[in-house]
Order: sequence, then C-alpha cells, then structure tokens
Amino acid sequence: MPLTNTHQNPDFQQALLGQISKNIFDFLAVLNKADRKIVFVNEKGATMFGYEKPADMLDTYAPSLRKLVPEQTELDEMLVEITLNGFYTKETEFIDKNGVPFWGQLHLHAFNSGNKEYLLMQIEKIDRVKHAEDRLKKEENRFGALVNYASIGVVIVNQKQEIALLNPFALRLFGYTMEELEGKRLDTLIPRRFHQKHEVHHKNYHEKPQSRPMGIGMDLFAVKKDGTEFPVEVSLGTFDTGNETFAIAFVSDITVRKKGEEQIIQLTVELEAKVRERTDALALTISKLEQQIKETEEVEAELRKSLEKEKELNELKSRFVSMASHEFRTPLSTVLSSIYLLQKYTSTEDQPKRERHIERIASSVNMLTEILNDFLSVGKIEEGKVGVKYSHFNIREFVTAIVNDIHTIAKKGQKLAYHHTGDEKVWLDASLVKHIVLNLVSNAIKFSPEESEILIESTQANQVLRMSVKDKGLGISKEDQQHLFERFFRGGNVTAIQGTGLGLHIVQKYAELMNGQVTCKSEPGKGTEFIISFDLKNQ
Repeated sequence: MPLTNTHQNPDFQQALLGQISKNIFDFLAVLNKADRKIVFVNEKGATMFGYEKPADMLDTYAPSLRKLVPEQTELDEMLVEITLNGFYTKETEFIDKNGVPFWGQLHLHAFNSGNKEYLLMQIEKIDRVKHAEDRLKKEENRFGALVNYASIGVVIVNQKQEIALLNPFALRLFGYTMEELEGKRLDTLIPRRFHQKHEVHHKNYHEKPQSRPMGIGMDLFAVKKDGTEFPVEVSLGTFDTGNETFAIAFVSDITVRKKGEEQIIQLTVELEAKVRERTDALALTISKLEQQIKETEEVEAELRKSLEKEKELNELKSRFVSMASHEFRTPLSTVLSSIYLLQKYTSTEDQPKRERHIERIASSVNMLTEILNDFLSVGKIEEGKVGVKYSHFNIREFVTAIVNDIHTIAKKGQKLAYHHTGDEKVWLDASLVKHIVLNLVSNAIKFSPEESEILIESTQANQVLRMSVKDKGLGISKEDQQHLFERFFRGGNVTAIQGTGLGLHIVQKYAELMNGQVTCKSEPGKGTEFIISFDLKNQ
C-alpha cells in the first residue's frame, strides 16, 4: 500500500477511529440533523448518561439530555451558528438517566454523509477524570468528521517513523500542509538537539508499545515550520490495521500553561518574601507587646496556676493515701495470717491446709499486683507514654479467648455469654482492647450476684465497632454515673467491695486513644451496661 493512500484505507480509518475516540472523547454521538435523534453513540457516552450499552440510547431525542430542554427557537439559533461558524459550543448542564445532573462542554459540528445531513455531538465533562477504557466503532464515512474536528493535535506515523497523517488541528499547530509532511520523518517536528534522544525513546517504545503519557518528568518541545520551538504535552498509543502497525501521538501546545506556571512560581516567590517580611514585623511587634506585660500580672497568673495544681495534687494525694491504705491492708493481712498459720502446719496430714493458705497468699499477691499495675497505667497515661500499636485481628476469636480465660474467676452459678455480629476483622491495639474487656467483664463479675448472667456483645457495621458488657448486678445511681470515669472514684453502694477506683478511668483513656467512646446505662438494683464504640474509618 503506498504511504500517500494509507489514510484512505477503511481498515486504517476504523483502527485509527477507535484509538482517537478512546483517548479523546467522553461522549460522542451522531445525530440526524432533521429530527436531532441519536443514530450512533460511543460506549463511554452511554455510560456517562447511565445506560448499560449504546443501543439503549439510539433514537433518543438529543436535546432531552439537557437538564433544561431547549425550545425550538434556541435549537434553530444553534443551527444558524453552526452554519455561520462551522461549529457550536456551550457550557451546558445535563442530566443522566437516574436524574443526576452534571456540567459539560457541548460541541456540535455539521457534516454530510451521502445524501444525508448529520450533527457530530461531543460532551466533555468539566469535572471529568479521563479514563481511556472505551472504543468507538463508526461507519467509514464518519471518520473524516471525527478526525477533522478533534480539538487536539493528532500525528500518526508508521514503523519507519514516516508521517502518515496529521489532522487539521495539528497542521495549524505546526504550520505545515499535509502535502509538505506526508512521508517525511517524524523528527521534522522535533528540535534537532533532541533527535538522538528521540531515536532511543522510539526504539524502546517500538519494542514494548503501550498507551501512555510521553516524557514523564521531562520538558518536551516541538518545532514549527518557521523554526519556532514550543513546549508540548504528548500521549502515545498504537493501533493495528491488520497489515501494518501505526503509532499515534496526541499533541497539546502548553505554552500558555507553562507561562502561567512561571508566573505562579514568580508570584509564589514574591508572596513568600512578603509573608516573611510581615511575619518578621509581626514577631517584632509581639515581642514588644510581651515585654510590656506587667510583671505582676505574670506572677499572679503563675501563682494562680500553681495553686490550682497544688490543690488538685493534694486532693489526689489524699484520695490515693486513703484508697491505698484500705486496699493494701486486706491482702497484706491475709498474707500475714496465712504465713503465721503455715508455721503451725508441720505434719504431712496438714498439706491440704498448707495448700489452701498458699493459694490465699498467691491470690493476695495477684491482687496487689493488679493494684500496682493500675497505678502504673494511670501514671503512663498522665505522662503521655501510652503508645497505640494497631494491628489486624479477629475480634470474635479475640474476645472469646478473653472470656474463656476470665471464666475461672466467675462466682458460683454465674454465666458468661458472648455474641458477635457483622465483620470480624478489626484494626485496633489488641493489648488495649484486652485491658478494656478484662476490666469491664471482671467488674461485672465482681458487682453481680451468684447465679446471674453476664452478656458480652460485639457488633461491626459501617466500619463502627460497638462492644458492650451487660450485667444484672448492683447498678449505679445517676449521681455516681457523673463521676464514674474520675480517678479513684468509687460508687456509694460498692465501698464494701474491693477496688481502686482506677479501672474505668483507664478504660476510658485507652478507648479515647483508639478514637473510641465509652457510655454507661445503669439503674440501681437492675444492673449496668457499658458500651464502647470505635470509629474504624478514622484509624
């Protein structure tokens, strides 16, 4: 096939048409000029308006795609403008099949095919993100209109880098006629200083051709017929006619954009200089103002702050001493009495008694260890030394294991029931979650009677994990609920039951570290439910 006739070949035109439509147009349709009904639409265009396939849009009255359907007068005016100028373009609000509106740039061109008159309709979404994923197949007699009216430079070369075709836009861009370029080498359009690099890039692309932007991270330049160089942006693609493979380049002149970028850079430099200048002046003013603040006011503020801290520390110290003296006395007394009795049991027959007292000592030591751990946890929280170590784990299996371990401390007849619904995978700190669950479940056991049920539930929906521990124990008064999460606070109805008043404070702080919230529902004599919600979307 002679090179000069390449672009007239039907296979060439069909393959080129598919490549161009895939890279350029969002919506492309052909309308009967007489009744403005759609006789062809590309796949991407049908999808834009909510249709599964192009055939579903055929015979659709094209003006009805607009949110405000134009009257006949306006439609007639559009035809007049097309006749005078050769095209019609307008920023228009459209509406898809599902009633969702969007803005697009409407382009209309008139062309003839045989004895019929058609309109070529393009819609470019103003807020679109380009996806080269659909192909356009059209009749051969529509090929010329599509290439001629494409608003981007199209350059097609064969495997020998010989120019096969440029569309009118590209010819105007470079200042040539088709006769001047057809059969010439592509480097005619490339500045001479880049010819060697171009040969290397062409070889690499020819070995592994694919649709992609060209020159990522580099400044690309082209040259006009008069020798003028200008910056360009280029996208590459290939298509196969069956007999020959062609490369297609979509070329945009970005001179205006480059000048704008340079102006923005210059303005940015100037703005930064002004900001620094004004910042320095403001800093100097602030410094002078700070020097003018009366020393008496500064001293008064510091004294007031120190007094408040001292008052808070004294209060905490008093509560700590009171709690510690009470909580440490019982297990230490148990240890002391058990050691004394162990000394009395010297014979082999006394071994069961010795073992019972050893268990009491171990239990008391564990109790003291838990109290000290609570003190250490509170100290780390106050000092900001508790770090969150997120990991993926199965919440259902995780809580089940905890419930099985803690079941051994349940009172006579107490039942622990656990249920989970929803997605089981979570992204949290397993150590902190374990501390929260252990604390809430052990509290439920401690403050619930024998033969009672404790219900543990977890649910995940919409990336929110909700955990709850519900018992039928003593309950908490409304007044006490206001202070539940304060350090060393204990309800008025549990003073006879051992505890430090730190557990719920630690639970709340650990939950907050993982974007969680703790709430309490309780009524005296009817039980208590603690609910923790974690927003997993913001982890």
